[in-house]
Amino acid sequence: MESNKGRIFYLDFIRVLAIFLVILIHVTAIDTTLHIGSTQWHIVKLINFLAHVSVPLFFMISGALLLNSKKTSSLSYTWKKRIPHVVIPFIAWSLLSTFFIAIYAHTFSLPNALKMYAVFLYQPVSPTLWFMYPLIGLYVLSPVLRGLVEGAKTKVLWYAIAIWMITNSLMPTLSVFLPKDISHALDFYPGAQFYLVGGYVGYFILGYLITKLDVKKINGWLLAILMLVAMYLGNAYQVKFPKTADPWNESYVTSFFILIMSVCAYVLLQKWGERIKSGKVKSTFSFLSPLVFGIYLVHNIFILFLEPWFMANLPYTGLAATFTRYLAVAALSTLVIWILSYIPGVNYVLTGKTRAKKRA
Repeated sequence: MESNKGRIFYLDFIRVLAIFLVILIHVTAIDTTLHIGSTQWHIVKLINFLAHVSVPLFFMISGALLLNSKKTSSLSYTWKKRIPHVVIPFIAWSLLSTFFIAIYAHTFSLPNALKMYAVFLYQPVSPTLWFMYPLIGLYVLSPVLRGLVEGAKTKVLWYAIAIWMITNSLMPTLSVFLPKDISHALDFYPGAQFYLVGGYVGYFILGYLITKLDVKKINGWLLAILMLVAMYLGNAYQVKFPKTADPWNESYVTSFFILIMSVCAYVLLQKWGERIKSGKVKSTFSFLSPLVFGIYLVHNIFILFLEPWFMANLPYTGLAATFTRYLAVAALSTLVIWILSYIPGVNYVLTGKTRAKKRA
């Protein structure tokens, strides 16, 4: 794996592209509810669906990094270094998001804020922050998972992934095709859930396993075709079964079509990232990569305030308006986090990063 001062470039490459896909999901969300059935709607639906590979990409990046690191085995390092790095900015932006949401809705009051935080462990203050809950859970479990992958044969890990794909992805995806009277035939009794390889753990382990593959030998064209087919079929599946299109449902991110798209996208981006030789391109992605976490945490606030203004004031509509809103949210989110990253103390609380001191 190619690295620069301890960093792996293709992971920075995937990470940066993934965050801008996350923003694309949330900006285009409103467009998927407008002009239903029109050509514009079909295009936006496809774009929005494809962009959902971003969440699995982040889980796979985390798995590739944490499960390959010897430091992950240390409970002390995990709790003193890694968990605060994600939890502190998450809590800080949750506090700020609550304030901005209340200001936007003209409902700010201490009692209302306290009500939101009373269920903080149960639900995010903003729907876009849902990703932090499984991510923190995986960070907490990472020493256990590190011990699992370290002591298991690769063949056994692929066996676990196969179980995960069948029970958490394929079967739930197929279940909607069943008649109503046997609609739960592919659902497991709650007491029989495969918790060990449930939820997003599969993506986490997949990220680790892909680092053990020689991706150069994998046919990129075949991956691209498979990804596009999965995108087309998955989007058609959503249109036919609208209830499966709930992005806040865990089974949505682990649906079979998104799983196939995500694995193909990850390997393709790794292959492309490893081929990049341009120093300017590498510098750009290396510059943006440390800002990604902060961009994720702040972008929902910009969407909240900018989208209504743009939709009311732009002199044009359609895809041009959609991408104008998208570029504005992406650019301002990046700019704000970049500025905050230079403020001592604040940079760690709001971005999870501190800038290294220059040597004399």
